[in-house]
Amino acid sequence: GGGARLSPNFEMEAVGAISELAQSLRGCELRRITRSDFETTVRKHLSGSHADQQIAQLWDKVSRSVTARWLIITKAKGLSCAGLCGGRGTIGQGELCSFLLREMQQRESTARAHLTLPLPHLPTFSSMPNTKDTVCAVLGLSTPPQYLTVSKDGSICTWSTRFHLQQSVSIGGGHGSVRGRQGHGMCITSCVMIGGTLVLATTGRDLLFYDTVSLSCLHKFQKLPFVPLCLTYGVEDEKYATSPGHLVWGDESGCVGILSFAEPHKSFFRSRLVTFNGVTDQAPLVRIRYEKAHSDWVCQVGWTGPAHYVISAAQSSSPSLLIQHVSAHRKKYIFKIRMGVSCFDYSHRLEVVATGSLDHIVRLWTPFSPHQPVASLSSHTTGIVGVAIDERSTMSYVHITLLQFLCVWDIREHHLLQTVSVKFPFTQRQPDFGPSPLLTLPLPSPTLNISCNEYMARFTLNEAAGLEGEKVDTGHTHPVCAVFFIPHFDQLVSGCEGGEVRVWDISSRRTCMKVEGCHRDQELTALAVDTEGGRILTGSRFGAIKVWDSLTGQNLQSLETPGATEVVSILHHPEMRRFLATGWNRQISVFEDKKLQLSPEPAWAGGTPHCDDIITMDYCSPYYLATGSFDGLTVVWNTDTERIVAQFRSQLKRRDQILTSATLKSPTSQHPPSATNSLSTSSRPASRRLSSYRLKSASRSHLHHVPVDKLLFLKTRVKSKARGQSTLVTSEGGHAFFWDMFSSGPPLAVVVDRMKERWRLS
Repeated sequence: GGGARLSPNFEMEAVGAISELAQSLRGCELRRITRSDFETTVRKHLSGSHADQQIAQLWDKVSRSVTARWLIITKAKGLSCAGLCGGRGTIGQGELCSFLLREMQQRESTARAHLTLPLPHLPTFSSMPNTKDTVCAVLGLSTPPQYLTVSKDGSICTWSTRFHLQQSVSIGGGHGSVRGRQGHGMCITSCVMIGGTLVLATTGRDLLFYDTVSLSCLHKFQKLPFVPLCLTYGVEDEKYATSPGHLVWGDESGCVGILSFAEPHKSFFRSRLVTFNGVTDQAPLVRIRYEKAHSDWVCQVGWTGPAHYVISAAQSSSPSLLIQHVSAHRKKYIFKIRMGVSCFDYSHRLEVVATGSLDHIVRLWTPFSPHQPVASLSSHTTGIVGVAIDERSTMSYVHITLLQFLCVWDIREHHLLQTVSVKFPFTQRQPDFGPSPLLTLPLPSPTLNISCNEYMARFTLNEAAGLEGEKVDTGHTHPVCAVFFIPHFDQLVSGCEGGEVRVWDISSRRTCMKVEGCHRDQELTALAVDTEGGRILTGSRFGAIKVWDSLTGQNLQSLETPGATEVVSILHHPEMRRFLATGWNRQISVFEDKKLQLSPEPAWAGGTPHCDDIITMDYCSPYYLATGSFDGLTVVWNTDTERIVAQFRSQLKRRDQILTSATLKSPTSQHPPSATNSLSTSSRPASRRLSSYRLKSASRSHLHHVPVDKLLFLKTRVKSKARGQSTLVTSEGGHAFFWDMFSSGPPLAVVVDRMKERWRLS
């Protein structure tokens, strides 16, 4: 029976044949089959022709399995080993079923052996300084990307994305202050972030609105009927920063309140002090809705995203979980659980709600089908205090804390993948997990954060968790037009012509954030990132510029450039706190960066020396800017004076060109041509996809300068300001020209691309 190893495909078919053979022997326990009968039956059930040697090896495998089983039984009972079934050369129905059972168990264990643990490493711990109170929440800040933690006594800490402590302050003193428990008995019960505003719920029946930069109290919404216990915030359309928003809170009486802000990007209230009874005077800037939802105190509230539904939970049997629309004019969905709901999480992408309860069970629900859960996960021995859904990984998991135990589940297959005991540094104190103990953090890599007392434990999530061979994120589906590196966070930002922007984590090689349809149906033509990596700027074919939050993907601002023509380049000028944009309008547009808001500045003082469209631009600190146009002119500017430092034009020329591009779609079918385009002296495509067309020489002999396809400063050499060495490189018609920008002479060197099929370098 030594032979070669059986192929997996043959074994898979053979197991099916043996299963059918065992079914045929049902009711005939005394009947046994011989080797010849086995081989004949198996060969008949197999598809295709298989060698007799493989079928014989399969018989040997089955008989050895049966023989080994009987050897164990007979030796355990002290019987003789003579006359075993393998020696007699016959096998019965029960022995076939035993073989099939062991085979299936072995395959299942083999499959599980190939599973990658979702939490492969031990956690790292951080603690809130100067406080022993419980962490209420961990919040994300976008500019610059960092995290903010708030404890119940008003201690606020800012952390880097790798959780290195940057600043620690305590809110206290002055109007709208929060005193600790040793002061006036007031503490923070929950908090939420609205843009750059931190909203705190306190036991003084107040909602305090704090500016995260100055930590000054902007508004105080006071004299609520009951103490607010939980907060959440949602916007109607996440793509637009000007979209209306809804602040939701649940209180100790079981009521749910909703403050609907018409213009949250401008102001929340007209006055600094607003009372619960006087909020109606703030209309139409804000509207309020407050009604009874549960018979017990509300432990958590949530927002469903585009559907505009509010979720609230309480530890009461009816309703345990309530899903209602913000307008109150639609059907309510009531979920009933005998011991109520202690925590929940909602995934819009997966369309699932996970609830945890004190009855030791985690239930998975379809959001709008409250009659029966999809699955009940019940391998726990204590109550559930937190639940979270990680929908970023290839497979999705539910994470549950059980009094310092963490269980990880496969949300599709309902299998328990991993159980981890979280040993926090404190030993004698009673653990307090706070209102939001579980949170998945995107930066610098996907991380699961657990808050308990004043400590935070962070687990690195394995993006490859699940069965090997599953599909991974391969990137954009359209040509990539720009890529930027963010050194602070080891991330890449990429944009494609299809209007999609992605932020990639280099260490895990996966997408941290994705924005689709940045400019609706328009092509994305330019991409830029500020030096801190908190904002992403995109430009479109028709002059629109949008600012995005690199952490959340929210649209922060929309701008327009003069002429409504294609934006080909956007640059950050950190020394003067402004952004520069240029394109087919032949102008340099300046946007001043004031308090994270961009505002257009007056026209560029240097005018428009380019007679054709600008198609490339580069910046070199501290004040050098270079622009290259379609007519072959390269201009170097001083950004302080906005005056020309140098101009270059190579002697490389080409004949009149005829563009052959039957497949390209001209934008004039959707938008009228601009005046600047009609002034172009050179024929060129209506799309920026230069690689999509070819050039053919015309019969006329007129010559024109070759376009400047790309230019690049040699920044180390520019800083030395040494004359006689290359400081600027331009790519023109397949040639690379090396220029000394501090002299007006010809290029110092020219590198020629000998490949005839290519006519430009990038």
